[in-house]
Amino acid sequence: MSCCTPAGYRTIFGSKTAEREARRYRRRGLPGSARWLVHTLTTAGVKGRSVLEVGGGVGGLQIELLEAGADRSTNVEIIDTYERAAEALIAERDLGGRVERRIDDFAAAAAETPPADLVILHRVICCYPDAHVLIDAACGHAHERVAITIPRESAWIRLGVVVMNAWLGMRRIAFRSYVHPLEPMLAAAGRRGFRMADRRRGILWQSFVLERV
Repeated sequence: MSCCTPAGYRTIFGSKTAEREARRYRRRGLPGSARWLVHTLTTAGVKGRSVLEVGGGVGGLQIELLEAGADRSTNVEIIDTYERAAEALIAERDLGGRVERRIDDFAAAAAETPPADLVILHRVICCYPDAHVLIDAACGHAHERVAITIPRESAWIRLGVVVMNAWLGMRRIAFRSYVHPLEPMLAAAGRRGFRMADRRRGILWQSFVLERV
């Protein structure tokens, strides 16, 4: 069984998960790592910018950036299970004319996705087997900045991922998680002309913003 397939993603990120995330966003707003990304991006300036988010789920992060002054956003999702919940949130915030949602594998179909000023990969690289392809495509699409959240590279997080992947394999679910090392990602971004601008480490996640040199 290959990893990762749309069917595998749907098993983990189904419509019930999407509805639960939308309810949580309505009640509590963004989780901590996403809040930090929004704060860091808006501090540097988002007014009039375009946003491209890969795997944005119900789109809360994009909503916050649009309400902070960004001009428009595009979301590229590999599966369609988030669409109904996302469209409901977009309608509630009266942002219908400023959000485009696409169903595609961004890494495989990057040439068909328009560039943007800000590109976001929030908790996405850990769900994709080839981090280099995603980073290269993201930096190739970003005019200004790339915002990323990945798992921390601690031993206990790596162990947890190994255990989870073993359980998924036993269940014959075509989905895996990854703790990709940071330094090769930064090297790939550097070859595209990006450098680290800011960084935050949490208990589980580390977030950082790259800027074009």
